[in-house]
Amino acid sequence: MYHNLTSEKMKYLTINELWNIVYTQLKTTAIESARVETDVILSKGLNVDKSFIYTYPEQLVRNKDFRRVLRYTFLRTCKIPLAYILAEKEFFGLLFKVNNKVLIPRQETEFVVETAISIIKTISETTYEKIVCADIGTGCGNIAISVVKNLLNINLEMYATDISSSAIKLAKQNAKLHNVGDKIKFVTTNLLKYFIDNRILLDVILSNPPYVSEQEYEQLQPEIYFEPKKALVAKTGLEYYKYFAKHAGYVLRPNGKLVLEVNPNLIHKICELFFQSGYNIKKIVSDYSSLPRVIVVEKNT
Repeated sequence: MYHNLTSEKMKYLTINELWNIVYTQLKTTAIESARVETDVILSKGLNVDKSFIYTYPEQLVRNKDFRRVLRYTFLRTCKIPLAYILAEKEFFGLLFKVNNKVLIPRQETEFVVETAISIIKTISETTYEKIVCADIGTGCGNIAISVVKNLLNINLEMYATDISSSAIKLAKQNAKLHNVGDKIKFVTTNLLKYFIDNRILLDVILSNPPYVSEQEYEQLQPEIYFEPKKALVAKTGLEYYKYFAKHAGYVLRPNGKLVLEVNPNLIHKICELFFQSGYNIKKIVSDYSSLPRVIVVEKNT
């Protein structure tokens, strides 16, 4: 495909013809969401809305746009995640800048945001004091930013932390992009260390920690291996939950809550270790596939 399309042929391609070329290539290389991703590649490559693609299928494609679409398609057939190719990913109705230094935001993580918003709103109904929240391992900042954007009328102090300075830099860019740069405190630190060292108490801790076990990691689709392994993988998948169970009590206020994304395959072990560490399991939230995806735990007082 890539070598047979000469410049002379390219200038006569229509949007529909180009769509079929891209779709065929993605389908041939076993891209699961080939149709959806074809729409995205053409939309971004041609710099038009998706609706334009179907409204004007006979519109001729300019050579420079064709080459851009072709480049996106080639990279995608190499199994590079589309989010990294386009350097962006939609999450909770917002568009976030991403790169290969951070985990790509996923739809199931939106349940962490929804749960956090609900909890913070409930807390705000019983107190006039500032609610202090921390997103641990913020990555591109998608959780913290999404929560803050949806709670602008609440007296909320949000921290976003990551051990990676590259991640913090990107998260700050995204916060500025969404006009909440002054509403989030970004800190380069490991897990809860900053809060423990500075004796900062939190009402809510949010996190999507690494929870893929080494054994599971070996069986995943090839796209996963382009993402930073340390943001995905823990040896048994339980290490970060053990850390939170051991250390969160030092920084949580009375009735403070942990809202954590979980590996559905480990939900029973995760519940057990929190229970044994003196926490109450307040809620388990299932995702669109009816799999346990978020756990809310509270330290016994």
